[in-house]
Amino acid sequence: MKIEVPVNSTYHEVNNERAREWEKQQSDKYKEYRNKWTVNPKNFIVDDAPLHLDIEPTNACNLKCPMCPRTVLLNDENKNSDFHIGSMDMNTFKKIIDEAVDIGVYSVKLNWLGEPLVHSNIVDMVAYAKGKGIIDVMFNTNAVLLTEDISRRLIEAGLDKIFFSFDSPLKEKYEQIRIGANFEDTLNNIIRFTKIRTEMGKAHPLTRVSMVLMENNKEEYDKYVEIFRNIVDIVAYVEYREPVGNETNETKLYEQGFACSQLWQRMFIAWDGEVIPCCVDSQRELVMGNIHKDTIKDIWNNEVYSNIRKLHKDGMLYELDLCRKCALPMKSQDGTI
Repeated sequence: MKIEVPVNSTYHEVNNERAREWEKQQSDKYKEYRNKWTVNPKNFIVDDAPLHLDIEPTNACNLKCPMCPRTVLLNDENKNSDFHIGSMDMNTFKKIIDEAVDIGVYSVKLNWLGEPLVHSNIVDMVAYAKGKGIIDVMFNTNAVLLTEDISRRLIEAGLDKIFFSFDSPLKEKYEQIRIGANFEDTLNNIIRFTKIRTEMGKAHPLTRVSMVLMENNKEEYDKYVEIFRNIVDIVAYVEYREPVGNETNETKLYEQGFACSQLWQRMFIAWDGEVIPCCVDSQRELVMGNIHKDTIKDIWNNEVYSNIRKLHKDGMLYELDLCRKCALPMKSQDGTI
């Protein structure tokens, strides 16, 4: 059986002409990075360092969205999750960035389970990463805390991409999903951000807004596109993936010959330094190491990572409990960020 990493994008994009033009204007090093993003997992190439780091400044959030893994963990009735809220200090962040630059990491994304704008030093983190030479610095945000001052400072700091999560074009439904947010206020924050970027004469950061598309909200998407078409650079959606049981998923994984791209592309570093290989591992079932004890390079090339990659490459990822529960293999994906 041939094992392949699917290459279709996780995000389905509308009006991305501006994004394609933006990509053309980027440096040769950026284009080298994006090429490796596709080529390395397709050919099971392990560079000495990850191409990209997902660094979690904090796992705290200002909202309580019911579908969010952190909300589920906080509401765990059986209290089995051992979920602790915390934030990364600047010294730890600088240590990570300094090492990342030394070993050739191209890109960082400043969030995982939490909302990055909750962290009081998020602008300083962006500025430090850019100042040290990271070529692509980005994060996802619910945009509720995106004030005029923060907007200007993020743009001045050199943020390359900002991705807005905005779940519905309908006020009532949006506020049911984004518990604690106000529809008009958040929309105005996004509009203001793009206006400030224009006023400052900047091409960066690239802006994208996205929603999760399900059977019960497909009819909303045209209105969603209409709202954001002339506000952001990219309007996108992610298809909802229904969780599947272990037994069913195991069979499909094996038959499809699926290997997850993330093992050859990116590494996740939680606020407390623990390293996780996968974006869906909110309960940290597969801890690869801790950057307070080992280097990024050593963790990336350690026996734990190597064994997991081998299972994926050999078509035996169903031996991993976490991978059996993952819905990503049910759809083609390339770990797009």
